[in-house]
Amino acid sequence: MMTTKRRVFLDGNGSSQINVEGLGAYVPATELVDVKQKLGTEIQQLKDQINAMKLERSTHIDDIGIDRFTNAMRLKMAYARSKGRSGWNDQSLCSGEQLAAALVEHLSKGNDGTFEDVANFAMMLHQRKESPRLLVDAVSAIKANVVTELVEVLNEASEYALNNDYLQEAQVMSDAAELISNHALQVMSINKEGAA
Repeated sequence: MMTTKRRVFLDGNGSSQINVEGLGAYVPATELVDVKQKLGTEIQQLKDQINAMKLERSTHIDDIGIDRFTNAMRLKMAYARSKGRSGWNDQSLCSGEQLAAALVEHLSKGNDGTFEDVANFAMMLHQRKESPRLLVDAVSAIKANVVTELVEVLNEASEYALNNDYLQEAQVMSDAAELISNHALQVMSINKEGAA
């Protein structure tokens, strides 16, 4: 990499003008501090770019993996955009709860692209500075739905058994539905107390 050195010349005859080589202009000597600051900023930007390039060329397996995974995430996002998906960054269009629920739902998909989807949802939540607690709430909501559905199935089965004179079976299913429902309420109560 070539570094440009700039020389500063005082204009002859005791003038208050100085010439900064490479800028192609004379500037008042009083602006020398500003010129030095601008050059300092430019030098720091170049140093930052060099450091970034060094990181990009890292051969450590962690950095290589992150680079590859980031590229896969980028491709998945571009594909989603091409299908018209957008708005994750706009809280009026998409809530943190929706993003967290989508992340948790994708955990059970297990198809090609699932890792990238989960990572992209995590990135969205991270970039919006959402609370990780949203993920806990999303998992709890799924559990609550499963329990609710199970209780409904048991109650329907109990009612069917009762209507068909299977009284003992009806009672067992009714009792099971009540036990599951009560247990779920206790667990949710404990979880809320733990979160507070």
